[in-house]
Amino acid sequence: MDLKRATAFYEAVLGVTTTPEDIGDGQPKSLLSGPDGVVGSIAHGPDWSPSPDGIVIYISGGDDLQVMLDRVVPAGGEIVEPKQPVAATQGYWGRFRDTEGNIIGVLSPH
Repeated sequence: MDLKRATAFYEAVLGVTTTPEDIGDGQPKSLLSGPDGVVGSIAHGPDWSPSPDGIVIYISGGDDLQVMLDRVVPAGGEIVEPKQPVAATQGYWGRFRDTEGNIIGVLSPH
């Protein structure tokens, strides 16, 4: 995993700023900050491997997830599932692969 590359990708796709954090535990991080403060982090550890075969985490795509998906390819990622209606409820979903190979899902009402 390339933490610097992943950090740049998520800054671009999520539209957030990051702050590096390394407390000497062998797990450097990039703290993700939005209007409400720190909203998450990207972390790298020696025993952690990115994978397209792991769980899929779904995150909020705001009002319209297409805005986020439109940033994925220019930032170096890949659209895995384009925006489409959720069959069971109202709203939309899509999935993308980040620069490290992880699959991330996105949800929005429009």
